[in-house]
Amino acid sequence: MKRKLTTALIATPVSLLLILTVFFDAWMHPFELVVLTALYTLIISPFILLYGIPVTYLSDFARKKSRKAKSLIALFVHMIFAIIFGFVYPMNWPTPLFGMEVDIAFLSAITVALFLWITDEALRKINWNKHQRWCLLFGK
Repeated sequence: MKRKLTTALIATPVSLLLILTVFFDAWMHPFELVVLTALYTLIISPFILLYGIPVTYLSDFARKKSRKAKSLIALFVHMIFAIIFGFVYPMNWPTPLFGMEVDIAFLSAITVALFLWITDEALRKINWNKHQRWCLLFGK
């Protein structure tokens, strides 16, 4: 559970920083970018905790059932649930992407899910459960 919470604490602001920079051109105003990232992190965190964390547990379950390509199975689970989230909670704010109009909620959900997967995989690779002492948030 600690690794999952740490994953959410790292991935949420990083993915929101990227979303605000790329899709909303907030990079032109760095101070506002930091403030918006902090504000949206507080707004989005309940969705990440209630939807994203269970998806990471489901991806862990699917990973254990697989014999090969465990990381790709976890990525697939994250992306499927991001696509579902983007369709269930659309923002009706289309943005152009590769010549198509795509809803910003769809792109944001995929971005956040990708960063959740990357962060979870990175923490798994460093064997987070055995090397927690360096983290100030959850140290012994």
